This record gives sequence, structure tokens and C-alpha cells, in this order.
Amino acid sequence: MATLLRLTWRMQRWEVAVLVGGTLLLAALAALVAWQTAVTTARLTACYVDAAGGPLSPDCRSLIGWGNILTEAGPILVGATAVVPFVVGLLLGAPLVSRELEKRTAPMAWSLSRSRSRWLAIRVLPLLVALTVALLLLGQASESLILAAPSNNELGFRVFAMHGPLVAVRGVATFCIGLLVGLVVGRMLPAILVTGVLAIVLVAGVTFWRGELMRAEAAWVPNSGEGDFSGILVYDQAFLDAATGERLPFDTVFERYPDVFGPTGSGIPPGMSLASLVTPPERYPVFVAREMGVLLLVSVLAGGATLWLLRSRRPDLG
Repeated sequence: MATLLRLTWRMQRWEVAVLVGGTLLLAALAALVAWQTAVTTARLTACYVDAAGGPLSPDCRSLIGWGNILTEAGPILVGATAVVPFVVGLLLGAPLVSRELEKRTAPMAWSLSRSRSRWLAIRVLPLLVALTVALLLLGQASESLILAAPSNNELGFRVFAMHGPLVAVRGVATFCIGLLVGLVVGRMLPAILVTGVLAIVLVAGVTFWRGELMRAEAAWVPNSGEGDFSGILVYDQAFLDAATGERLPFDTVFERYPDVFGPTGSGIPPGMSLASLVTPPERYPVFVAREMGVLLLVSVLAGGATLWLLRSRRPDLG
């Protein structure tokens, strides 16, 4: 077992070092930026309190520039967190079996190995564990970075799949799809290309399905003040008549009360209030859990299909 693991490491050390190591480096950088953002925000707040409306000290003014750098780096790192799982899963999973099939080393290994399942497990499990741990750390670091940002210190639909365990699940699903495609295609470059296309199709399909569910579960909620829904997806807005409970679209209200929308008008007719069609924010964890369930199911099906095809494949077809 130890010899086989060492052989597996020698075969895949560059992919592990670059991809998994790069993911860990990105996670460390996100955690560092999150920490510095929280520290800098607290110090700047103290600076403004100490200044009491007067000029800031040179040290405090230098903090503003550093804070701007951190503010610009945060969205870049969070955005990268949404892309990295697919890149790492693709480049680790697709070549894993297809490379050995292309080099004709797999049939020989199958003939010498007591179990093809064991042959596959030795190659897959260490990579899968390393991939999962690295992406879990990245998802947690990205979550800390999102919460540390002064302008967006809450988790919600606008940062969907950019933090938390869903980051790791997306990478695992791509990895398992790559395994299956690599075994079927048998050549490394085509396997990478096909896996990339399938990953795009999967993400597009899951995103469309999620969007339809979010729209179907949206509800009309009265606006109690400006900026109530700054972190929530708003699908539509209308006026709510307090007397009748009737919901009126903007065009209808504009025709009935043109003066209200004039230069001197308030913008809201008397006895009415604005209402927004939104997906309730408390449903956010449910949508995350749904997507994780779908992707885990895809991972299990792809992994099971890979194992079944591997057992049934003739060595001379390698």
C-alpha cells in the first residue's frame, strides 16, 4: 500500500503541488485580507472618533490608502473562490485515469492488480481528500472575507457559491465528472475539454433551476425604509394600497396620480406604500443545502459509474 501511494504521489505531485497548493495559498491570502480588513476598519473607526471632526493624523490618513487596497482585493478573492473549484476539480479529475489509458499503463496495472477498485481508490482517495480539505479551507476563508467587508457584512444570495462548504462540493462534483469522462474518452486533452463543457452545462443547469425556484418562492414584502433589500434579490416592485390591500403596478399608479411623480411630488401616493417581490432571506440556507444535495448526488452517480465501467472494461480496450 505504501509503495503504491508513493507511486501515486510521484505521478501526480506536480498537479497536487500547483493546484492544491495554489488553492491553499489563495485561502491563506483571503484569510489574511479578511483579518487586515477587520483590523483596519476598527483602527479607522477609532481614528475618526479621536479626530472628533478635525483633521486626521498622518498615520490615520495612511490607513485610508491601505483600506482602499483591501477593499479592492476582497471582491477579486471572493470572485476567484467561485471559479477555483471547477478549475482544480477539472485539472485533477479529468487526467487522472485518461492519462494512464493514453500512455497504455492502465491495462498493465489492471492485469497485475488484485482489484481494479483498489487500483482506482489508491489514485482517487488521496487526491479527493486533499481537494476537499483545500476547498473547505478556501470556502471558510472567503466567508470570513465577505463578513469582514464593511459594505457587505452579511451572507446572502448575492454571494451564492462564493463561500462555505458549497465551494468544496462544486469541486468534488467536477472532479468526479472528470474521472468518468477520462475513463470513457481515454485521452487526456479531450477528457479535459469534455469535462469543462459538462461542468459549464451543470453549473448553468443548476443556476437556472435555482433561479426558477427562487422566483417561484418569492413573496411580496412591504418596504419599511430605504435600503431594506440591499442584500436581497428584488424581482419586481409595486404599490400597496393600505385601504384595500390591492397591489398596483407603477404604470397604473402613475396614470392615477401623475402629480405625485412630478418635480414637487413625494413619489408615493397617499395611503400607499412600496412593496417588493423578493425571495425571503431566511430561505438562503435552504437553497444552499439543495444545491449541495444535487451536486453530491451527481458526484456519487459519476463515481459509481466510473467504478462500474472500470470493472467491466476489458484490458485490451485500455
